[in-house]
Amino acid sequence: MSNKLLEGFEKFFTEEYDSSDSVMQKLVEEGQQPEYFIISCIDSRANPGTIFKPKPGTFFAFKAMGAIVRPYKQGTALAASLQFALEHMKVPKLILLGHTQCGAIKAMAEDIDDPEIASFLNVAKDGLEKAKAKLGEENGEVLLREAEKQIVLQSMENLKTYPPVANALEENRLEIRGWVFDMAAGAILEYAQDTQTFEPITNLKLTQQGKCCA
Repeated sequence: MSNKLLEGFEKFFTEEYDSSDSVMQKLVEEGQQPEYFIISCIDSRANPGTIFKPKPGTFFAFKAMGAIVRPYKQGTALAASLQFALEHMKVPKLILLGHTQCGAIKAMAEDIDDPEIASFLNVAKDGLEKAKAKLGEENGEVLLREAEKQIVLQSMENLKTYPPVANALEENRLEIRGWVFDMAAGAILEYAQDTQTFEPITNLKLTQQGKCCA
């Protein structure tokens, strides 16, 4: 059962411990100083450690279904993580990373009959309602794509209720970005305040063979 994981660890060891440009020994000796705090979905296809191919020490990671952020409550895992990252480590960039074809958002839209999951997802219902109001009669996949974006925006607003986030913003030492990973297109979309839309910030294109080029 663990073979795939151990094979991956062997590759990691070769690249990050046993190569001329390895960074792990330096990180162990000197400590970490990540540039980003990334909040992403638990979806295995949208793991930022996979899609960004980062070097060790690049970012703090936090995962939740749908990349949904609830309003602040003291003592939660996210509250403690943000406190450490923003107040003690002074991380300067916070990214809320949603993605398309999100099973969590689809489950919420379909009123999933699982009280444990529904009780978490329901906090993002406002995002779904905003998508419905914006699109009118549209539904199905079109509605889900818009809901995924609206819930990123809702979660970004909820982040501002966390004391370390509010404090870092007030001190002008934190950027918050809302991103959506379009899995079908192989693109990263970012929310642009001036146009109030999500716009591509990568310029890679898929060819007919499924490979990408600039």
